[in-house]
Amino acid sequence: MPVNNKTAGYLLLELLLALGCLGLAAVMLYPGSKMLQRQYYRQQLRYTAYLLAADIRQMQQQTLFQPENYMYTLKVSDKDKHSYRIERAHKIWKRVRLDADISLTCEKAIKNLSYNENGNPTAIGGYRLEHRQLPDMYCRLTVQPVTGMVTVYEK
Repeated sequence: MPVNNKTAGYLLLELLLALGCLGLAAVMLYPGSKMLQRQYYRQQLRYTAYLLAADIRQMQQQTLFQPENYMYTLKVSDKDKHSYRIERAHKIWKRVRLDADISLTCEKAIKNLSYNENGNPTAIGGYRLEHRQLPDMYCRLTVQPVTGMVTVYEK
């Protein structure tokens, strides 16, 4: 006996409609995801800049207030643009490895930054942090003369 099933084709039609709605939602969300990704890269760059600034400030504080008054020096390499290190009495005290997308460059005068016992920097100048995914943006850190104050600019 033949069975008359009038709803047999609706399952396939409903499945195609659901896939179409999901595809439409994905197309509408794609530009938003690019914006979120750009915002993530920007936050990553800011965080790295503030981390470097905090390390420089800590170096100054350690030099000022530590009884043994060791000389701390921040060193940036020409060859490796994804790291920096802080030395204490010519031994590595802290090594920081940056994300592979972030590069650190600096002016020649400030490749070796340290502070004297009064908290004055031995060099002045700036550092520049760039993200590979954000070619139109960078963060600049400057060390002020006399006070050694570190400021972070975003461009």
